[in-house]
Amino acid sequence: MYRYSLHKKSIKHKCPQCKKNRFVLYVDNETGDYLTPDVGRCDREINCGYHLTPKTYFKNENKPYRPYNNFNVGVKPKKTNYHAESELNNSLNNYDKNNFVQFLYSKFDSVKVTNLLNEYKIGTSVSWFEGTVFWQIDIQNKIRGGKIILYSKTGKRSKYINWVHALKIKRKSITTYNLKQCLFGEHLLLKYTKPIAIVESEKTACIMSILFEKYLWLASGSLQGLNSQKIEILKTRKIILYPDLGIESKHGSPFSIWKSKCDHLKLKGYDIEISNLLEEKCTKYERENGFDIADYFLKNQSNKPYKINSKTNETILKMYMKNKKIKTLIEVFDLTNLNGKPITF
Repeated sequence: MYRYSLHKKSIKHKCPQCKKNRFVLYVDNETGDYLTPDVGRCDREINCGYHLTPKTYFKNENKPYRPYNNFNVGVKPKKTNYHAESELNNSLNNYDKNNFVQFLYSKFDSVKVTNLLNEYKIGTSVSWFEGTVFWQIDIQNKIRGGKIILYSKTGKRSKYINWVHALKIKRKSITTYNLKQCLFGEHLLLKYTKPIAIVESEKTACIMSILFEKYLWLASGSLQGLNSQKIEILKTRKIILYPDLGIESKHGSPFSIWKSKCDHLKLKGYDIEISNLLEEKCTKYERENGFDIADYFLKNQSNKPYKINSKTNETILKMYMKNKKIKTLIEVFDLTNLNGKPITF
């Protein structure tokens, strides 16, 4: 067992570099104490990227580094905790006060939005500002966690995030909770055999599940949330990654970080690819503001095609006149005609 790990509770501190309250400290698992106030990781991976590990800290201090506990042998792994189904069911209401849900209803067909809410089990937190609850339910339908995010009425995410179990600990209804996260949407794997598309945010997975039903959309929860433990359940499925846009940091861009993980998983036998569509088509503004595939789609769905290069594509133009989303679908997913050639506007 590792002696040092990032604190798993949803407690954020001021980052030594960017000064934002987005800093997670390393904790000594033997004593339960923080190592030092500057040994940790800022979760603004792209805009800040500060990460001082215990190994680097001890090296800088010329102190011996002991990464493992003395009581390694015979230590049982902590038991994963789960939420009761009643907790989830009790959250499936108050949608009139849920800004994210109301945003979806303002943008998309109400029947599709209602179906989305039922499929992904989107909830409302009445105890935390009517925030949107994204329940993490695993393939065995066990409820591992409830991530709460606050949104504006325009669907813009705030910087405030909480967890259902953290609120319960604060209210002292429970004393501890061992959260072992899974992919958002994992519980749908047994229902659908579609190819898997993985994005960073739960919001993006929700929107894209309405817009492009060819894939089963799952979310890693964050840039660093894509890991081998979460993705192991997908070993037999076809996977495509859609990372967010972002500026190049000392750790790389979101695309390069996920590309590295993609290559590593390929070597392990996964049928996995990564889309570079946003990298090729994005503007400087979109990159600097961290656009994701849903942002790109919503921004471009009203764009009109400016030329038709062949008679074959005249059919596409007729389709476009009936459904203005056709052009963006073709561009975003590199759709081709029956001959395998690109459809050009």
